[in-house]
Amino acid sequence: MKHLILSLLVVLISTTAFAQNQETTSEIKLTTDKNNPHPLNISFGQTKLSLFGYAQSTYAVENKSHKTTNGFEVQRIILMSQLDINKHLGFFIMYDANSAKLHEYWAKYTFAPELEIRIGQMKQPFTLENLMPPTLLSVVRMNQSVAYLAGIAGDPCFGKWVGRDAGIMLTGSLLPHNGRRLLQYNLGVFNGAGMNQKENNNQKDVIGMLNYMPTKNITLSTSFILGTGHALADNVYGAFKAGDNYKRNRWSAGVEAKTKPVYLRGEWLQGNDGGIHSRGGYADAEIHIAKKLDIIADYNYLQKNNDIKESTTHTYTGGLQYWLYKQCRIQTEFSYAKQVDGPASRLWITQFQVAF
Repeated sequence: MKHLILSLLVVLISTTAFAQNQETTSEIKLTTDKNNPHPLNISFGQTKLSLFGYAQSTYAVENKSHKTTNGFEVQRIILMSQLDINKHLGFFIMYDANSAKLHEYWAKYTFAPELEIRIGQMKQPFTLENLMPPTLLSVVRMNQSVAYLAGIAGDPCFGKWVGRDAGIMLTGSLLPHNGRRLLQYNLGVFNGAGMNQKENNNQKDVIGMLNYMPTKNITLSTSFILGTGHALADNVYGAFKAGDNYKRNRWSAGVEAKTKPVYLRGEWLQGNDGGIHSRGGYADAEIHIAKKLDIIADYNYLQKNNDIKESTTHTYTGGLQYWLYKQCRIQTEFSYAKQVDGPASRLWITQFQVAF
């Protein structure tokens, strides 16, 4: 918490100093524009500071390997700050007060809508779901295929780095058409070591994403990772040992459709870890049955080794979500996961989310 307070003080002091150095000084303005997703905005002339965040807590009952457990848990308490110094220069900070970890810090310079450069620690542009905030995901726990192949969680060789890494990235939107842009891209070079980690093999990962929006409601996406991992544990299939460097490549393709009655998203992923090929995918749906009530349905498939049928898991999830206010909601869902020729697990989880 001390680090969080210091970070916010630095932001406020830096912003104030910048504002005082302007040729024309302006009074501080607090705005709560109902059309702005960030309710607290502090303006210093042309400089604007936005403060926002969210918290999620759960109660879960899980039956796994013939053993049932239950409990309450605080999943995350995320505090974020975005500073736009002017129309070109700015930075973003994300801090998890629950785990006392810095998730993101990156500075940006925007040349034009077609080109922006970011440097720091940020989400890697791999898969649509990885780039979505947990406040918008239909399922309480991220799809296992994305978590495993995007380096979020579930892979003991790579680690649990929630899909973030330090690096430099170019991003922008192209092909203007009828007031919007048809193409969006991200291309970056990252350490490949994970969130809050130093470089561990002196090799860099190249990660890219290309999104095409033929209509305002449809997104077609593809992304890739060309990288080298540094094994934190022995590979269970014998491909490499802890401490070894190994090829770590990824590819994905997906589609997202946003309509008033139904929201749909699905992706297919493939991976190569030192010669061990894996694959997975998911299909996710939100069906709006009332003004604030949605039915959730999700299917996930993951095969960690394409040559071993027993490494396959199918997960089926169904549930409801009720929106209390803007981004505040209650979710409750039941998941059934079955590993081929292995035991099944069952999970009932309810999540309460508040956001500002």
